[in-house]
Amino acid sequence: MMIRARSAFSRRKSVAAVISILALGGCRLTTDAPKPRTLGIISGDDQSATAGSALPEPLTVIVINQYGGPSENVTVTWAIASGGGNLSAASTTTDANGVTSVTYTTGQTPGSATITATVAGVGTLTFTVTIT
Repeated sequence: MMIRARSAFSRRKSVAAVISILALGGCRLTTDAPKPRTLGIISGDDQSATAGSALPEPLTVIVINQYGGPSENVTVTWAIASGGGNLSAASTTTDANGVTSVTYTTGQTPGSATITATVAGVGTLTFTVTIT
């Protein structure tokens, strides 16, 4: 939309009209600080590895805020829900891109393993691994 104002009065009317249009369209100004809202898997799900070995790729997640941008400095808690093995860390912190990861070394028994990534107040994701 392009608006041309010819005088100070009509310029004010134009600004008022634009504000009204934005308000009616659901646009609102906010000073709320960004908060983590969404937790997503970037990579590492559905991998396989031999018993007692590290996965080829790290388990990687991203945290997005309510404005659709990355959430920096968010703690992600990692846990092995089944299958045994070891994680490189029990918790990690997201970087400036909202991304963090861990490495997983499988347990000694063939089968499947599940690893969870949790952000308090946001949710939990599950990674599935096949141990051969």
